[in-house]
Amino acid sequence: MAKNKNNQAIWNSRIKKNASSLFQKVGNSIDIDKRLYKEDIQGSIAHVEMLFKQKIISFKIKNKIIYGLTKIDKEIAKNKFEFNKKYEDIHMNIEKRLFQIIGEEAGYVHTARSRNDQVITDFKIWMKNSTKEINTNIDKVIKSTIKLAEKNVETIMPGFTHLKNAQAISFAHYLMSYVEMFNRDKKEIF
Repeated sequence: MAKNKNNQAIWNSRIKKNASSLFQKVGNSIDIDKRLYKEDIQGSIAHVEMLFKQKIISFKIKNKIIYGLTKIDKEIAKNKFEFNKKYEDIHMNIEKRLFQIIGEEAGYVHTARSRNDQVITDFKIWMKNSTKEINTNIDKVIKSTIKLAEKNVETIMPGFTHLKNAQAISFAHYLMSYVEMFNRDKKEIF
């Protein structure tokens, strides 16, 4: 396989001069998107599996790439991976390391997939996982709010309408209104 010419910072493919440090800071997102490493690796593994299933790459190359990606995942999880700002983003950092581990076969990761495909796939996987985490936390809040409401059925408090005192209600009634709002929020997330 020919050397992957795209295995460089995005701006290096068109601009031949070295970029200024200010320009590199502006174009660099690794400090933010390194949290997408699991999604990037997961998406790349799924992509490589598809390439093999479609008979685009061999079983040997597929396994070699998956081995390299799995090794990178473990390195990051153990804080033994060096994120380099020079490589701009999570995709380039992982790709550079993959080339170091397995060599030229790492270039097959981009077969039939653009960088934009990779970015949006990672982000969608991250959003889905984050939404599950948010829903789990909302469920915990709902559960504890219901427990508190059960203990306060007889506790009276003033109701409010348009920030003015209104009819007296139980504190439990007030708390359950939040449970309804949280449940509505959960429905709107998905």
